[in-house]
Amino acid sequence: MNHTINLLTKRINQDFLNTFERFQETHRIYAVDSSGELYQKDEHYIDEWDDAKKQQVIEILNYYIDRGGVVVAIQKGETLLGFAGLNGQPLGTEGQYLNLGFIHVSRPCRGQGIGKVLFEQVCQAAVERGAKKLYIGANPAVDTYHFYEAMGCIVAEEIVPEIYKEEPLDLQLEYVLPSPETAS
Repeated sequence: MNHTINLLTKRINQDFLNTFERFQETHRIYAVDSSGELYQKDEHYIDEWDDAKKQQVIEILNYYIDRGGVVVAIQKGETLLGFAGLNGQPLGTEGQYLNLGFIHVSRPCRGQGIGKVLFEQVCQAAVERGAKKLYIGANPAVDTYHFYEAMGCIVAEEIVPEIYKEEPLDLQLEYVLPSPETAS
């Protein structure tokens, strides 16, 4: 695939998501029981972004950038294939986490390894910012969880209240980052 990877650390424009197609139809999700174990259950919903939602996402991405974070964008020409947003503000009782607030691949581009590249780029950016772990409030869809599981994510050891309260049905996951010496 002929694409470019951009690490954006300056505020992004309001047209950033114009070519992006966010659509996910979910039929099964993961939930966490009282003992902390994951289980599947039937749940149907559609997540699709209109222009207003895209503007809301852009504001959140700019919020991340303003706090020392980064937006990773993968583009082919002027078309946005996928993006990830990393908040630069440390979280957790020991400041061990940086929040991976968004990682999305445009609907027509899924299954091409773009999500993995985005995840790897975000991990590198998080290591450069001194994080020990990524924190992810993940959509509980089975497909989404399987992506994070394939990347090596696990159920978070610590729940970050400010992330959890925004989307209490999301799966609270974490990823242990390589040390700066081994990350390259």
